[in-house]
Amino acid sequence: MKKLILILALLTMGCNAPVEGSGFWIGDENETFVNASDETTETYKKWLQAHNDKDIETILSLETDDVRIDLPNGMVISGAEAHAEALSNYFESADPEMNLYWAMPYKGVVNGEVWIIAGQEVRSNESTVLRMIDAQFKEGKISRVIAYDKTPPPPPPAEEEAPAEEGSDEEAPAEE
Repeated sequence: MKKLILILALLTMGCNAPVEGSGFWIGDENETFVNASDETTETYKKWLQAHNDKDIETILSLETDDVRIDLPNGMVISGAEAHAEALSNYFESADPEMNLYWAMPYKGVVNGEVWIIAGQEVRSNESTVLRMIDAQFKEGKISRVIAYDKTPPPPPPAEEEAPAEEGSDEEAPAEE
């Protein structure tokens, strides 16, 4: 019986243990971060797929009305209406395709803010870039996106095949 009480006491204490995170935020010296829910990742994947489908209605449904998009070129898009207009122009002019290759949702231990950091390749009729996104979520919707672009390095040169030796394709003369 004493063992059972000890086990229950340890389990109860373990459940109330403070959450320790890692990292830091310069705006709050006490803030650290832990992994957030995969629901955040799934929402982000739906948002990205809606871009590939050029489905502005779905994109906007996954964002807050006051969404803010900080683009790699320094432009800022504020609000759902401005984002819809920018998307329409972007889809028409660039015809982008976005391929997610990694993502990690995280949450502030102190303030509870939920973000995702993600990388994707973006191919358009203009270029191909590697895009990193920091996206903030509020009440399960994307409220802020900060995008950074990098031009991928060129592929390594193809190896040239060594020239065939002269006469190597010829058959040896038949012996008489």
